[in-house]
Amino acid sequence: MRAIILLCLLALPALPALAQAQTTGQSTGQPPGQSAGPAPVPLPPWFVEIDTAKKGEVSRADFLKYRMKSFDELDGNKDSKVSLEEFLKLAEPPYSNDVPGGPSLEDRRNRVRSAFQNLDLNSSGFIERAEAEAPIQSEFNQYDTDRDNKITKPEIQLIMQRLAQRQAAERQQMEAERRRGLMVLSDLIDMQMRDADKLDKNNDGKISQQEYLVAAGPADGPQSQNQLPYDVRKKLVLIKFQEIDTNKDGIIDRPELTAYSVKEFLNTDLNKDRFLDQEEIKKFQEAEQTKTRDLIPKLMPPPAQPRPAPQQRAPQPTPAPSGPPTGLPQGTR
Repeated sequence: MRAIILLCLLALPALPALAQAQTTGQSTGQPPGQSAGPAPVPLPPWFVEIDTAKKGEVSRADFLKYRMKSFDELDGNKDSKVSLEEFLKLAEPPYSNDVPGGPSLEDRRNRVRSAFQNLDLNSSGFIERAEAEAPIQSEFNQYDTDRDNKITKPEIQLIMQRLAQRQAAERQQMEAERRRGLMVLSDLIDMQMRDADKLDKNNDGKISQQEYLVAAGPADGPQSQNQLPYDVRKKLVLIKFQEIDTNKDGIIDRPELTAYSVKEFLNTDLNKDRFLDQEEIKKFQEAEQTKTRDLIPKLMPPPAQPRPAPQQRAPQPTPAPSGPPTGLPQGTR
C-alpha cells in the first residue's frame, strides 16, 4: 500500500505505468499495412527513458536513480529527507494541476498529508531517503524476475502482457456485471415473437385481427371482474394492432412485428447505449400506462342519459250528473 502511494505521489509510475505504455503509440516495427499476428507489446516510457544506450536492459542503480528524481527535487536543502512542507509541493504544479471536475487544491493537500503519514515509517516527521527507496526497490524486484539485478526487455514485456490480459479480463467481468439483467434488441424481438406465436393459433406465421383480439381478454361477466368493459379493451387492442400493421392489410407478419420491436427498443433506449436497463424499461412502461389512461376516457361509452319522469296530469273535475239528483224518485214534482 505504501509503495503504491509513494509511486503515485512522486510521479514514479509502478505497475499502472505499464498500462499507460499501451497507449503511447510507440512504433512496433511492423511495416504499415501488414499484420503478422498480435502486435508486439510496447515498452513503457520509463524503460525507454532509462535505457538511453538501447541495450535492452535497465540496471537496479539506474532504475533507482530515475525513480528518485522527484524525491531529489523535493529535497530542497539536500539533507536526504523530505519534510511535510516540502512534500506538500506534490499537491501543486508541476506535480499536480487543477483539472475540470478533479479534486481541489485543498483536497490534494489532504491526500498528500495522509500519504506522508503512511510513508514516514519511523514517525520522525520526515520521509527519509531509505524510506523513499524501499518501495522502489520492491518495485524493481517485481520486474526483475530472474533476480540478476537487471530488468530486461523480455522481462518487462512479459509483465506488461500479463497485466494487459488481467486488465482485459477485469474489464470483461465488469462489463458482464453491468450487462447482467439488461436487454438487447435481439432479446426484445425474441420476446415479441414468442408472444406472437401464442396468438398465432393456425401456425401460419401471421396474426389476423381476430387472433389478435384474444389479447383483449374475456368478455364481460364474472370472469372479467375489475377489468375495463370488453368493448373498451377491444378498442385498445385494435389500436395497438393498427400500429403494428403498417401496410393495413389486416395481418401482422414477422417483418412488421420486427420493425415494431426495433421502434419500441429505440424509444425505450433513452441513453442510446443499445441496452435496456430496468430503469429505462420502467420509464417506458409508465409512459405507456399514462398514454392508455389518457385514451380510456375517449373510448368509454357515453353515460346513459336518465329517462325523464312521466309528467303527472292534473285531476279533472267530475262532471255533474245529468237528470234528477240521485236518490230522488222519478216524477215527484
